[in-house]
Amino acid sequence: MINEIGIGLILLSLIFLMFFLSYVLFIIKKKKGIISIFISLLFTFFVGYYFYIILYIKPVIKKFEKYAENEKVLIKPQLEKENKKNLEILLVFNINGNIVKVGLDDEIEIKNNTRFKITDVEGIDKDGLKVNIIGFIGNPKFNDGQDLGYYVSYKDMMKNKAKDEKNKRYEIEVKKENRKIGSVYIKFVE
Repeated sequence: MINEIGIGLILLSLIFLMFFLSYVLFIIKKKKGIISIFISLLFTFFVGYYFYIILYIKPVIKKFEKYAENEKVLIKPQLEKENKKNLEILLVFNINGNIVKVGLDDEIEIKNNTRFKITDVEGIDKDGLKVNIIGFIGNPKFNDGQDLGYYVSYKDMMKNKAKDEKNKRYEIEVKKENRKIGSVYIKFVE
């Protein structure tokens, strides 16, 4: 099999042949000769680039591959701490047409007569994600624990699921593939 240098020498001899034929063609017909000289120059450029790759770039890459094998650093994947993740994940509420973003482990106060909807969760992949308002059933026919996109008000809440004695504080759980990531708390006020 012919190596890269052998191919390069064949291409170099083709350049000389092309320039010779271009010169002969230029003597016979000037316009076609000029076009063939231009094509010969273009071919010369590509052959020069080929020589640049095989004579300069390829040896440099081989040298660095030798070092890369010796100096590979294996980094074990580490799970981020949940607290760090919680700072980045936000629940997006639509309260009377206003968009409010609340981070995990925070509390939001909403008036009793106000309807709200959790429209989105930012900062996390949506696959396998569920937002469950404890004490609220979005779809009474099939309670799958996904309350994202349902309108909620204080009158819709089950009072026995409240987190305080006054039945005003409720938890919203955010789960990813049935694993709890964090919570946001709603406090209904007068």
